[in-house]
Amino acid sequence: MRRALGLILATSLATAAHAEPLADLAAAQKATIEAWGKVPFSQQNVTFVSESSNGYGVYKARGSNVFKPGEPIITYGEPIGYGWKQLPDDLYEMHLMADLDIVDTSGEVLWSKQGYMDTRLVSHKQNMEFKFDMTLTVDGLSAGKYKLHYTLHDMTSGKTSSFDEEFELASGG
Repeated sequence: MRRALGLILATSLATAAHAEPLADLAAAQKATIEAWGKVPFSQQNVTFVSESSNGYGVYKARGSNVFKPGEPIITYGEPIGYGWKQLPDDLYEMHLMADLDIVDTSGEVLWSKQGYMDTRLVSHKQNMEFKFDMTLTVDGLSAGKYKLHYTLHDMTSGKTSSFDEEFELASGG
């Protein structure tokens, strides 16, 4: 009997010791979501990559911004400060769209596409780790220096953010 009571007491203490860190973690997650709501919608870790990423933070940075004609130009980035839409069944939706302009050194827009990217994530969590890959193959441009101008739209909050990536198109193949 004493042994059974000792086992019950030990189990109760272990459960209580385990519950406290879990409660601390839940409180920290709630505070993080509140802080996230104050972060301006923007992006971080934007870089050219050598291939499509395999997940958030899982990418191979490209060592150069010089591309051959017809070579895919892949941009990796991590949006931050976006909102979530509450859905039925305890689900949340994150929805981003992006517009893209190719701009020459004089500032002239040579090509433009609204809705170039349209991506959604539906989850039981308010995910804060989300990434995008945008792939572009440029044909018909002369060798030279250009800029990719991206405008991100958080379709949930209505906020926008933009960023540029300079690249060079090499001559020949």
